[in-house]
Amino acid sequence: MAERLVDWNLAERLALAIAGSGPEWHGSEDELRSESNRAAHLVRRYTGLRPKGQLPEAELVDRAEWARVNLDSFQHLSARVEEHLEQRMSGSNNGRASGIQRTIVRTATGAEVGLAVGYLSQRVIGQYDVALIGPARAPRLLYVGPNLSSARARLGVDRELFLRWIALHETTHAVHFASVPWLREHIGGIAEELFEKAAVEVKPTEVLGKLARLNPRELLRSVKSGELATLLLPEDQRRLIDRLTAIMTLVEGYAEHVMDAVGDQLDPGYSDLRRALDQDRERRGLLDSIVSKVLGLEMKLAQYRRGKAFADEVVRSHGIRTLNRAWTDPDALPTADELERPEDWVERVGAARERRFLALFSRV
Repeated sequence: MAERLVDWNLAERLALAIAGSGPEWHGSEDELRSESNRAAHLVRRYTGLRPKGQLPEAELVDRAEWARVNLDSFQHLSARVEEHLEQRMSGSNNGRASGIQRTIVRTATGAEVGLAVGYLSQRVIGQYDVALIGPARAPRLLYVGPNLSSARARLGVDRELFLRWIALHETTHAVHFASVPWLREHIGGIAEELFEKAAVEVKPTEVLGKLARLNPRELLRSVKSGELATLLLPEDQRRLIDRLTAIMTLVEGYAEHVMDAVGDQLDPGYSDLRRALDQDRERRGLLDSIVSKVLGLEMKLAQYRRGKAFADEVVRSHGIRTLNRAWTDPDALPTADELERPEDWVERVGAARERRFLALFSRV
């Protein structure tokens, strides 16, 4: 078997070293399962979504287990990209130079992945783990015990309410993906195409040329906004990223909307917890902010806000059933422009629905 271009052993050692053990969570897996089952019932009742299969049971894991699960996912995601890069590197230099190049790449990428996963293993509270690329596998609903403990202490909130909130957030994703089976394949298909193109088409000399042509002010703006990597990609890859970002913005925004709608009904103290959570997101140290920017977490927070604003407006004006039309098929998903103009999307999907109805009626 060919040597991988990521040193996954180094990545795991580094991730586990950074992860550490963290504070102990004084609670049981049964408790989390009970809260998750309750949350699933409330989400189904509010949204009208109906899962096509059984939802995963909640699992209580430590940071090391979370890190290993996600490193395994990253290996599956990167396998084909590594194969393409290996072929290009093998054909670009003589054997000795190519071997040196591979060693540098393996070490650098292994360290980068390990740092990222190790950092996130200290932060992630819960995760709906689903395979987006490759063969479908049973999804998992993971809660990271030490991070549950540290987050609750940091937020200073009631324990029972905190558990209801985190169970509601992660279970919303579980109900959503189980109710819309095509969504996983659609997101995975775009991601896989993007990875394929990145492995085959990105050329270092072209990237350097683009950097040289950027004026200093534009370069600084791109770095500060986290848009530099996207700016340097070819146009077809940028379009794929725009599509993927729009979809994930809606997925995250939908979950945020449902979480708030159900949470407000669930407990009068939910709004206080929500405010504490928002403040915690903003109240990070300088190092934390820098690492978040590098890992793309700033974009994720922007997705939460943008997607939630879209979902809130559609539901406020037309109800949850109209928002659920986004999950009819891939064509019904809002574009990036429509996320900024919800009424344009409502008009488009409404017209498409009417056309389908008329076509069906004409065949009767």
